[in-house]
Amino acid sequence: MALTNSPTLPSQAPLGQSAQLQLHDIHVPEQVSNLPIAPGWWLLLALLIMSGLWFYKKRKQDLRLNASKKQALTALENNPNLSAKECIALLKWAAMQYVNRQQLAKLYGEDFQSFLKIQLPEKYQEKFYQLSSTAFLRQYQAEQAAVDIDHDCQQATKLWLNHALPIKEPLVIDKTSTPYNAMPVQKEKELS
Repeated sequence: MALTNSPTLPSQAPLGQSAQLQLHDIHVPEQVSNLPIAPGWWLLLALLIMSGLWFYKKRKQDLRLNASKKQALTALENNPNLSAKECIALLKWAAMQYVNRQQLAKLYGEDFQSFLKIQLPEKYQEKFYQLSSTAFLRQYQAEQAAVDIDHDCQQATKLWLNHALPIKEPLVIDKTSTPYNAMPVQKEKELS
C-alpha cells in the first residue's frame, strides 16, 4: 500500500510545478529620509542657539563686570606688605570702577569709610568697620609704625572686595544736605 498524499521533496517534484514556484528575493522597504525636518525641530534648534548666545553674552558681561574686582584682589594677594594707606587707595580705585568717579573722588576719611560700609551686606558691615576704623583714623597722621593696623586694613580690604563688588546699585553722593548722604541714581534722576 502506497501513500498517495505523501510530501515530495523538491527534487522529486514534477517538472510542471517547479516552473510555477519561482521565488523572488525579499524586498527591503525604501529608506525613510530624514529630510525635510519637521518645523518643531527647527524651532527647537533656534531656541537652543538663542539660549546659547544669551548665556555666552551673559558670561562675557559677568567677566567684564568682575575684571576690576579680580584685578584688585590679585594686587592685594601679590603684595602682602601693603600699608593701610595703600589699602585705602586700592579700595578707592576699585570703587571708582563701579561708581561715578567725580562724586567718589570727593570722599575721604570717615565719609569714604561710610560709603564703603554701606556697599557691604549688613552681616559684614560691622566687621569691616572694626577692621578699618583705626586705619581711616590714622590715615592722615604722620608715619604709622603699627603692623597690626596694616594687617587689619588688608583684611578689611579683602572683605570689602569680595562681598561689595560688583556694586549692584550705584550710588550718587550728595554732599550738600548732610556730611554723607547717598541716594540711588534713579531717585536723583527723578529729582532733577
